[in-house]
Amino acid sequence: MCFLRAGTVRLVAGLLVLALLAGCSANRFLYNRADTFVRWAVDDYVDLTSEQQQRFDDNLDVLLDWHRRAELPQYRDFIFLSIAALDDGVTIDEAIVISEAIEQAVNRLQAEFIELLLLTGADLSEQQILDFLAELDRQQQEFAEERLVRDEETYAADAAKSLEGLAKRLLGRLDEAQRSLIASRSKELTRIDRLWYDDRTVWGATLRTILEARAPDWPSDVRALSEARSSARTPAYVAGIDHNGDVILELLVDIINGRTERQDRKMRRFLNGLIADIDALTIGDVAEASVVE
Repeated sequence: MCFLRAGTVRLVAGLLVLALLAGCSANRFLYNRADTFVRWAVDDYVDLTSEQQQRFDDNLDVLLDWHRRAELPQYRDFIFLSIAALDDGVTIDEAIVISEAIEQAVNRLQAEFIELLLLTGADLSEQQILDFLAELDRQQQEFAEERLVRDEETYAADAAKSLEGLAKRLLGRLDEAQRSLIASRSKELTRIDRLWYDDRTVWGATLRTILEARAPDWPSDVRALSEARSSARTPAYVAGIDHNGDVILELLVDIINGRTERQDRKMRRFLNGLIADIDALTIGDVAEASVVE
């Protein structure tokens, strides 16, 4: 379990961020039940014994408490920055600062989550590890069958659908010109699903070697593998990620700056609603800090 594929670890690490950035009226409900969603994600990979599950639950409670106290106030800061950027038109530089703040938040949470998994998985049995590796292989095969068979037109259409969904969460209903812009820019994206698949195949082979050997200090090997994941990517994969990031960021800036008055009101309600959710989630911590001071 402490070796969930990088994409899934990142997904789980971003769960608490997404619970607040999802743009629905149930943000606080989702955040307060993040422990349940995390357990569901982990259960897809391995069945824990009762003792392992208790240890995981206890450590997850510690992680969630840290996140509420240390991370949510930082989310509040970059949401305020986002609102301020709307007044005079969002620049690429401002968008980069905001996107990097979100990326750093996900990275911090991912690092904490990996430590949680390492603590929980220290005594996995051979059968649990075999089950885990089999699940990794199954998901890799599923990805290939669902994603790698797409032609270029389908790939671009899927990307456009995903970007349109993101824009709708921010702005509400899009007009035809906005949808056309998204469809056009999506065709500029570099196809990286095969590059991701190949990168993950190499990573998975290294992880398998670590788990099968189970050297005395194998958790350190897993931690080092996770930390080196980005630097180990192929130049083509890095170039694809960078290019797509630039295309998407420029697209979002153009969409936001071209928003209608109705969309402007929707976006400001959305962002102010996130701040209200964070305030409600952290009000107890703020009061406690005031008493201590």
